[in-house]
Amino acid sequence: MRDIQSARLATLVALAEKKPLLGRTAVMKLCYFLQTLRNVPLGYRFTLYSYGPFDSSVLSDLSTAETLGGIESKTVFYSGGYGYEISPAGRSRSVRNLASGFVKKYRSDIDWALERFAKFGSADLELLSTIIYVDREFATTNERLTADALAEKVREVKPHFAEEYIRGKVDYLRQEKMLRSVRTASGRK
Repeated sequence: MRDIQSARLATLVALAEKKPLLGRTAVMKLCYFLQTLRNVPLGYRFTLYSYGPFDSSVLSDLSTAETLGGIESKTVFYSGGYGYEISPAGRSRSVRNLASGFVKKYRSDIDWALERFAKFGSADLELLSTIIYVDREFATTNERLTADALAEKVREVKPHFAEEYIRGKVDYLRQEKMLRSVRTASGRK
């Protein structure tokens, strides 16, 4: 198995072991946060999609991890639809051991991402990851925005969220020092 895929599979299992019953959206966004905010080299190529940053390779890797017996995915039905609960399975240790050095090296990053983001539901993860995605787009061109301007830009992409609600999440990410393009009134980040 290729090193990058082993690292991805081991990371997915490590996430499931640390926080059982994560959904697919949570796993997708946690991988995005690990890669974008903590520079964990997972090699995913996220693009902005309907529900925020997305890479179909994450879903493919989840399927592979499940086939190998590292995780299990259970369909859960809700009044408004269905979702998935991902948890470790009988061979989780074996799958994690495919890249145990990688998981050990990035364990603190995995813990960091879970501590800051596992408490949020799917809609909030969609919004938080989209804010970071838009922020990074402006940061790559060295464009600086106010928090209000970033919230307005995100609202253009996510009109189903109220601007005040978006601003609250921008403030959370700014307080956590996760934004690069946002400046203060004095011009500093």
